[in-house]
Amino acid sequence: MNKTKGFIYILTNPSFKEWVKIGYADNVEERVAQLNRTECTPFAFSVYATYEVSDRLKDISVHSLIDKLNPSLRSKDEIDGKVRIREFYAMSPEEAYEILEMIAKINGLESNLKLWKKTKEEVEDEKTAQVIENLSKNRHHFKDIVFTSSLTNKKYKGTTNDNGTLMIVDVETNCEVPNNSKPSKKAIIGQAIKDLGGDTTKDETLYQRYHKLSRMILG
Repeated sequence: MNKTKGFIYILTNPSFKEWVKIGYADNVEERVAQLNRTECTPFAFSVYATYEVSDRLKDISVHSLIDKLNPSLRSKDEIDGKVRIREFYAMSPEEAYEILEMIAKINGLESNLKLWKKTKEEVEDEKTAQVIENLSKNRHHFKDIVFTSSLTNKKYKGTTNDNGTLMIVDVETNCEVPNNSKPSKKAIIGQAIKDLGGDTTKDETLYQRYHKLSRMILG
């Protein structure tokens, strides 16, 4: 009798950390090596977890379960009128593991679950990917600064938001100054520049003023 056991796997890739790949393979290491032979992704796939099963193609059942819980999680696109459904899901590896864990508990096979330890190379890839992501988000090259403005008599911290835009935070309340604030962020920063002996013009944008203030503070 042929041995039919295999593994449902959860793969991650720092190239697109908001997605996980959930699939099946008789041999997970060979499957990952196959995926990593392509040059279509900047970084390699790595195994986050596996669940050993006794029959092939059990991943179809897992896919159906996730699709029924939330069909919007699955990667789908349309090319030339044809819909392509992929094995990628918009969830964290921890969330994906919880699904496998529930299945294993129902079947009394928790010992079949395995969390894989990251290799040194995988850890370095994640660090590199994070640096690249941070640089791409901070496309305006904002520098973190702390400053005061006599316009409000408050202290502020300037930094980069998660979406790459400038964020001005009221240090006392730790709340972001809203875009429609009165006085405006542009006016607050303009006064901070004047407080330090600099000058501004009406034509300057918020970002231009922030860069000017950063240079005055950081040198």
